[in-house]
Amino acid sequence: MVGPECRLLSISAVASKSYLELGPFRRTNLIGCCLGMAKCLRRANHIELALAWCEEINSLHRVGYWQVYLRRFFPLCQFVHPDWRDWMLDIPELSFLVSSGFASHPRSLHLWTTRARQRCDAGMQPPPPSTWPVISGSPIRRLMCKLLESRHPDPRTANVAVSVPALQVRGSWTRLNVKPGVQSGPGSYYRDLWTLDLVKLNEWRRLPDYPIPFGKSGIFLGWNFVVHTDIALLFVRRPSIDFFDLKAETWGCFETTYAPTPEDLAAGVIGGWPYPGMSCMDATMQIVNNTLYVFGGSHSKTRLGCNLFMALDLSTRRWRRLSGTVHVTEDGDYSCPGPRKSAASWVSPDRARIYVLFGNCDRDAAHFHNERHASDTAFAHTDFWSWNVKHEIWRQERMAGNPPCARTEMGYAYNEKLQQAVVFGGYAYLVMNGREGQFPYTYFADTFVCDMAPTSDANGIEPKWRQVVTPGIPTYRCQAHMQCDPAKHRTEVILTRTKLGSRSFSDLWEVPGGHFEVDAADSRVARAGPWQRCFTCAAAGPWKKCGRSGVVKGVPFSVAWACLRQGWKEHKQLHKCCKP
Repeated sequence: MVGPECRLLSISAVASKSYLELGPFRRTNLIGCCLGMAKCLRRANHIELALAWCEEINSLHRVGYWQVYLRRFFPLCQFVHPDWRDWMLDIPELSFLVSSGFASHPRSLHLWTTRARQRCDAGMQPPPPSTWPVISGSPIRRLMCKLLESRHPDPRTANVAVSVPALQVRGSWTRLNVKPGVQSGPGSYYRDLWTLDLVKLNEWRRLPDYPIPFGKSGIFLGWNFVVHTDIALLFVRRPSIDFFDLKAETWGCFETTYAPTPEDLAAGVIGGWPYPGMSCMDATMQIVNNTLYVFGGSHSKTRLGCNLFMALDLSTRRWRRLSGTVHVTEDGDYSCPGPRKSAASWVSPDRARIYVLFGNCDRDAAHFHNERHASDTAFAHTDFWSWNVKHEIWRQERMAGNPPCARTEMGYAYNEKLQQAVVFGGYAYLVMNGREGQFPYTYFADTFVCDMAPTSDANGIEPKWRQVVTPGIPTYRCQAHMQCDPAKHRTEVILTRTKLGSRSFSDLWEVPGGHFEVDAADSRVARAGPWQRCFTCAAAGPWKKCGRSGVVKGVPFSVAWACLRQGWKEHKQLHKCCKP
């Protein structure tokens, strides 16, 4: 297996040719070798490499389903493989090794990370009867149950130092105090547009409202701008592209054309336009080489989401379909991302690839409309894909390093100066908790960075993920909008809601200086949404503060006298408090 043509831990794609040629029993033997390498590296305290070998087990495990798809051993009964992969013909040795590899992932890390939790979720699924007695009595399973009780991030990690720099980075979110604008009306849907000067931070200023009436645009949610030169494009799934001139501060539009090919008609295009009902929401968009790319989203004929991938040449203003289908098909297509909405995306530094991360299959919404593949629960994708702009082909990427667990409606942005993608927050519809079964609507407030810079290590895997360890964070929520200031290279995030029909937020946060390696002393007294964090234990709430508020800048708050006594010496040293 190892040689000039195949080097383990340096293969970018998940399904390599060498892996696809392996039979199930040879693949089982190779998984056993990977598990042994992970255990040896863990004992030698090489945490990053140990996790990489655990991920190699996951790649080999997934290759088995690629073999099913490519060779068509039996018809696929679902479009997402997690629905049926656990019901395939069992090889006891393979099932035991895979479960052991997933269990070794959090054991190797010994950190409260969401990727370790994702491996726990896989390891906690009921294994085949042949391996259940061995796994159920394992001490690793008890560790997994304990880990599943954590939140994202867990308050217990507030004072955790960076122990593995290759997998973690110290960071800090700072809340910006901005004068609020005027309410646009009673709601519940708005079409107003606002701007904020990030240098002055004086107040929000209202711009001209979106001019297209509701009768033509419909009631919308989940639309996004994408900036190109001096205009912000707004594609609302009509042949007309609306745009806002950032200099003149005026609205405009231009017409586009689309001529479906026979392949497009076979993919479900009807009536000369790929989006039924002239509407689509929750898609992700990027601009590369004067071309607008649009992926996924939901339209009037599928609430579940689609995997339609379209491209608009902005010079000729002509559309063409690159991959995917208009409607969800009965069988899955594993050569491209599956149907989804609210996925994250960004462009590589060399502008050669478009990355698509996670997303949500809204199967519960499809259940109310009697659509195909409906279910009582939604499904959060766990995959990571990239589109080759030149060769126009999809490739499933590996989640190397310490990446986030499956989620949707997260905030994301790409920082060109750092050559890093930043992902914040989001939610998952169902997350296991180890004791009571599952949590519905689990919200996140964790932050991750994906290093997109080319590596000098020939054996290194790119891109690589790291989790940002920060004591001061915004509250747990989804649908945050994140942007990177191209002039100052600062990353800003606007927080929105915790749950539809619940509470909406309008606070603004940033990463100071555009980087994550910062002094976190002041972050320990940062506000967490409407609450204050305890200087000692980082719990959020209406806590009491130090009485010398007129002397100390960034006065620490404490939950109780126990926390006050514990952090008193550190508080006096850091903040020069003169209270006796």
